[in-house]
Amino acid sequence: MEVILLRGLQQMQWMTGLRRTLHAGDYSSVHVPIYVSVLLMLLYIALGAMLFTLVEQWGYFVSSYFCFITLSTIGFGDYVPGTSLHADSQGKMVLCALYLIVGLALLAMCFDLMQEEVRRKFRTLGIKIGLFERPYVSQFDHTT
Repeated sequence: MEVILLRGLQQMQWMTGLRRTLHAGDYSSVHVPIYVSVLLMLLYIALGAMLFTLVEQWGYFVSSYFCFITLSTIGFGDYVPGTSLHADSQGKMVLCALYLIVGLALLAMCFDLMQEEVRRKFRTLGIKIGLFERPYVSQFDHTT
């Protein structure tokens, strides 16, 4: 009986700690510099260019052009992976689709982080020059 009560108590403590972590309300304390987001996007495009250079036998410049155009959702269609008549062309299309799905999510995250950082910097500038009388309070900040 004591073992069951001890397990239940441990599980309640774990869930309470998890709930406290997830609902801390301190969302404004995480700041990612803009250069980190830009570097992450450039690194992902460079790695994709290396991948398509190896898989498609394109040049590195053409592969990086393809990655940038495709991830920016422009998509001219002048370079298409997996269009050869080889048996593994379907695998290349799957690889390209996975690269694009992860890349679009990564780029969306990076753009959101950059937007938040720019907002924070302009908010700080507005406070310094007197446009705002008090610091900005986030709608998620429940600590006040």
